[in-house]
Amino acid sequence: MPDLSFVLPLVLQSALLPFAVALALLVAGRVRPGAPAAVVAAVAAGFLASYFATLHAQWSLLPRVALDWLPLMVVAGAAAAVAVENVRTAAARRLARAAVSLAAAALVVWPALGSLGATKAALAAVATGLLIAAAWSVKAHAAARRPTPPLLLAVVAGGAGLALMLDSSQSIGQLSGGLASALAACLAFNVPRRRVPFPPAAAGFAVLMLGVLLANAHLYAGFSLGYVALLAAALAADPLWSLLRGARAPDNQVAAWATAAVLTAIPVAATIGLAVKAAQDAGGY
Repeated sequence: MPDLSFVLPLVLQSALLPFAVALALLVAGRVRPGAPAAVVAAVAAGFLASYFATLHAQWSLLPRVALDWLPLMVVAGAAAAVAVENVRTAAARRLARAAVSLAAAALVVWPALGSLGATKAALAAVATGLLIAAAWSVKAHAAARRPTPPLLLAVVAGGAGLALMLDSSQSIGQLSGGLASALAACLAFNVPRRRVPFPPAAAGFAVLMLGVLLANAHLYAGFSLGYVALLAAALAADPLWSLLRGARAPDNQVAAWATAAVLTAIPVAATIGLAVKAAQDAGGY
C-alpha cells in the first residue's frame, strides 16, 4: 500500500491546489472573450500557489538559488506575455518574445556563472532563450487558431513533471505538475461549453514557465538533454502536424485534433518510459 503521508501532500501541492486556484479565478472573474490578461493571471496564480505550497520553507526573498527567482519570473513573465501579444506587428512580436525569453534564460543561468564560466553560461542562456522563444511563437500561433494548446501544453508539462520526479528533481517535477494542473483548469472552465478561448498570451506564458523549469532541471539537477529534446519534440508535434496537413481544412476537425494529441503524447510517454528505466537501473524502484 502506498505511503499516503507522501502521496497526499504531493497531490494537494501539485494538482488540487493549483487547479482550484486557477479555476476559482476564472469563475470569480467571469472571464469573457477578449480578456487574455485574466486567463494568464489565472494560470500564473495557480502556478504560484503550487510553488509556495511546495517550496515555502526553502524560498528566500533575497534569491540565493535559481528557483528563488521563480515568483518574480512568474509575475514579470505574465505581464510580459500579455504585453508582447498585444504588439501589433508579427516581426515586433517575435523580437519581443525573444527578448523576454533571453532575459528569463539569463536569470536561470546566472547562479551557474561561476561553475560554467562566462562563455558556456552565455551560450547556455542564448540557446535556452532562443528555444523558448521559438516554442512560444509556435504555441501562440496555434492558440490563435485551434482549441488544442491548453490540452497539449498540460500533457507536456504533466509528463515532464512525472519524468522529473522519477529521474531528477522532485520539487521541479511538482512545479511542472502544478503548471499542468493550472492549464487543466482552463480546460475545465470551458466544459461543457467553450466560454473563453485560450489566448496566445497564456500559451506563451505557459511555454516560458515550462522552459524555465526544464532549464533549471538540466543545469542544477542533471535532467538529461535527451529528455529535454523529447519534450521539445512534443511541443513541436501539433504545429508540425498542422504544417504537414497544409492549409486545407480536414473533413473532421476532431480527428485532426485527436491526432495532434496522440503525436504530442508519444514523445512525452517516451520520456517517462526512459525516466522509469533510469530509475530502475539506479535501483530506486
